[in-house]
Amino acid sequence: MRERAADIWKSIRRDRGAVIGLFLVLLVAGMALAAPLAPYGPKYSDPDDMRDHPLPPSSENWLGTDKDGFDVFSRLLWGSQLSLITGLAAIALALAIGVPMGALSGYAGGKVDSFFMRSVDIMLAFPSIVLAIAIATLFKVQSVLPIIVAVGVVNIPTIARQVRASVLQAKTQEYVVAARSMGFSPVRILFRHVLPNCMAPIIVVATLGIGWAILSAAGLNFLGLGPPEDEAEWGVMLQAGFKYIDSGKQWLLVPAGAAIAVTVLGFNLLGDGLRKALDPRAR
Repeated sequence: MRERAADIWKSIRRDRGAVIGLFLVLLVAGMALAAPLAPYGPKYSDPDDMRDHPLPPSSENWLGTDKDGFDVFSRLLWGSQLSLITGLAAIALALAIGVPMGALSGYAGGKVDSFFMRSVDIMLAFPSIVLAIAIATLFKVQSVLPIIVAVGVVNIPTIARQVRASVLQAKTQEYVVAARSMGFSPVRILFRHVLPNCMAPIIVVATLGIGWAILSAAGLNFLGLGPPEDEAEWGVMLQAGFKYIDSGKQWLLVPAGAAIAVTVLGFNLLGDGLRKALDPRAR
């Protein structure tokens, strides 16, 4: 196990893109951890501040303030927490449903496979963003929960089909045939022998999915389907700053947009590097 981990780490270090991706992901994670050290809170606004807002960047407010007088730099740091939590929670939800669905579909075959795959085909018949909007609008609350559920559900088909393909390939291997000959139950074979050997593609698709989930969540929040305007979240910040796009107040748009782009790029590069490291055929 240690030798395998060492080989994977060595492969990642040799991949310049993977190294850059890992650095960007750690940078965003560092922003989230450093949020409590931000100059102001996520919703800080001085009631005695009588100046007109938004204000441009200054020594007091490094990235300026928004229309409500909130410090953009502080909200950018606090927003990294909510954006990462949203992306990770959405992928966790997709994994919790998609992995068992794909595993049972691939291993059982027959009517079980047909039922699950036709369900996936129905979901894939709708554009992902349209399906996500439809799911998010079912909730009557302004919070991050509708976004997590919507993005998570949209990611289920991708994960389920990847797991199914991996299980179909793994269940024909000799160790599975040996387990069957020893009288092990199908459930034990699937969850103790087949799925552990399918973890590599699952890890890759999950890593790549986190970047897409953060981008999708920001897009849904930009449309006003998530938290309210005073919440520190990158998509919400973009929505608030978009109103000033023609007034030259770029500090309301660029920081949140750049943070989203850097995060998505980081996870995509890291996921591609993991794919190469975990799959010798991709090297």
